[in-house]
Amino acid sequence: MTTPGQAPDGVPRQGILPVASASRAVGYRGPSHADPERPRRKVFGVGWAKTGTKTLGGCLRLLGYDHQSQNLALLPQIMQGDYAKLLRVAAAKESFEDWPWLLLFRQLDQAFPGSRFVLTTRAPGRWLTSYRCMLAAAGEPSPFLAQVRQYLYGFDCSRATDDQLLARFTRHNLEVITYFRNRGDDLLVVDWERGDGWSQLCAFLQLPIPAAPFPHLNRRP
Repeated sequence: MTTPGQAPDGVPRQGILPVASASRAVGYRGPSHADPERPRRKVFGVGWAKTGTKTLGGCLRLLGYDHQSQNLALLPQIMQGDYAKLLRVAAAKESFEDWPWLLLFRQLDQAFPGSRFVLTTRAPGRWLTSYRCMLAAAGEPSPFLAQVRQYLYGFDCSRATDDQLLARFTRHNLEVITYFRNRGDDLLVVDWERGDGWSQLCAFLQLPIPAAPFPHLNRRP
């Protein structure tokens, strides 16, 4: 059985947010670089876990964004089809990464027009090794976390095969790239391990490169 806002495989799909009224509901006026009373463009990190999402969050904080990282507390409402709290948090903050933001890129794009999206990526084999290390270190998930993972992945990732994990990872990246395929100014794809860094990110956000070293955070194999 699927919950409100879910496709049969348990993964949210386009159109689950009432996006036609979302911006009005939270009072979002849209981005502007000319009007100081309007917020600057929101930035959503939409890379899968273990692709350098924490590094992206560190970058955005150093660039002065009011940043929101993972917020699993939002998921019980989302799983019931209630997005009011999610939209309030998204309206109040300037940048985001990790769960649940990465999964709702379509809906957030519609709710907050003019936003920018950053897809952090990683070589599939490297990603799988890192993800397996994370699962092993975390141990047996709590009932809540198991439910959350089932919703986010569409299967029990703690017992999934390598092929299942890689397929979900690859599918997500493809869905993001396909969605933004004709909007090169709105999506940046980066791979920190291949040398991407301040130059690519700051050029995309039209901001000067800070003096601070690039923050490689939460490094694992």
